[in-house]
Amino acid sequence: MERHAAVEQLKTLIITNSLPQTDMALFGIKCPYCGKADRIHKLETPDHLPQRVSAEDSKLYGVLWHELNPESSELGVCKFCQNPIELPVAAGQANVLVDG
Repeated sequence: MERHAAVEQLKTLIITNSLPQTDMALFGIKCPYCGKADRIHKLETPDHLPQRVSAEDSKLYGVLWHELNPESSELGVCKFCQNPIELPVAAGQANVLVDG
């Protein structure tokens, strides 16, 4: 699957299923898209999705998670602009999942 299409599918799943389930922002990490620093939320791993997520969406989420996250860093979302982002554990800075 083309990377941009995978990111758009993940974004749709995040919005449709109101992910992440927890409402805890990670302060001090800036969104690479909109620049907000108080709206970054860590996404659940595929194994920790809420039960309310359908089996079909859960399976697709798992596929997208592993495709977009080969280095096993964390994925997150900016709750302001709704863009999925990469959250490298050591860097303390969010990165875009698609360049260009």
